[in-house]
Amino acid sequence: MQLKIRKATPTDARDIKSVHYHAYQVCYRGYLPDDFLDNMPFDEAVIERTANHIKEVEYYVAETKNHVIGFLALEYPEEKVIEIQMLYVHPDFQKQGVGSALMREMCLLKKNKSYNKLILWTIKDGPAIGFYHKQGMKESNIPPKKFWKLDIPIIRFEKELDNK
Repeated sequence: MQLKIRKATPTDARDIKSVHYHAYQVCYRGYLPDDFLDNMPFDEAVIERTANHIKEVEYYVAETKNHVIGFLALEYPEEKVIEIQMLYVHPDFQKQGVGSALMREMCLLKKNKSYNKLILWTIKDGPAIGFYHKQGMKESNIPPKKFWKLDIPIIRFEKELDNK
């Protein structure tokens, strides 16, 4: 598969939200309540909020044949720390190296920029745990917190970045 990774623009909002929506529906079934997943909105208001979020937060997309199949969003919560706010791959393209390529590209882009730690939060015992372990990330000793408005624990993963 020919994969291109680039910085996202607000015009990518519909595609990003589509990947996000479909990944949630497939990957989080059994981890999040069905009523939460069944009632997730995917409408013009959500797409507009996503477009505005892309203006505020650093997004990257993975695409093949000019079709967005994955994305990640980054924030910088502390000095020298990168946080992956979101990393999703469309279910039809999972387990094909897209998520790994997004993480690898992000680390290359940030190399030598004086960032020394990568963090993210994910559902405890959720479907992405194995993927993050394969990326060299480890569960931190920071206590779990709750996922959004749901009573579901999320845990922090982190990785020291090699800036040599």
